[in-house]
Amino acid sequence: MSMLAASRFLLDGRSYGYHVAKGNRTWDNERAVEIPVIWDALQSRGHSRGVLEVGNVLGHYFPIAHPVLDRDERHRTVTWNEDVLAFEPPFAPELVLSISTLEHVGMDKRPRDPTQFRQALDAILGWLAPGGRLLFTVPLGYNRGVGEYLDAPHAARTSLRCARRITLENLWVQAAYDEVRAYRYNRPFTCANAIAIVECTA
Repeated sequence: MSMLAASRFLLDGRSYGYHVAKGNRTWDNERAVEIPVIWDALQSRGHSRGVLEVGNVLGHYFPIAHPVLDRDERHRTVTWNEDVLAFEPPFAPELVLSISTLEHVGMDKRPRDPTQFRQALDAILGWLAPGGRLLFTVPLGYNRGVGEYLDAPHAARTSLRCARRITLENLWVQAAYDEVRAYRYNRPFTCANAIAIVECTA
């Protein structure tokens, strides 16, 4: 854990420190990389007005001022306990953030429905204010619907970056999507072995 805390990773040439915390064992999974990237995007904005987070993640690690949608988690930072597919926000967000949440849509039910991942994306894009952005991370190899979405062009998708885990100590490097598209979840390392960081614009 101490080695990871002293290490850094590069994304598009920019250096980030790993997020090392006991909560959800970030030192041993993809959140070590996802959280710094998404948190930096929020901090770069300079304020929380017009921001909405889908999935209660950042509030476990930082003081936050933006509202949070999370279907199941009862927590002081959660604003709404509703399903993303049925939710209608009371404002048009300028920025929606989501960390390893959208891949669960349709996968926590029986029978599983991978198509609901794309339905969730379309719903969120429909919330956005003109010019608004959706920035989200998802693991590869967990939900077939994620791979189908990433394999095909999408008019609203403006950026697709990927990273892959390379060591047992949870070090990560940036990778091309074609390099990691066939990666599997939980193999060889626990949890995600590759992630996609995706940005869409309304």
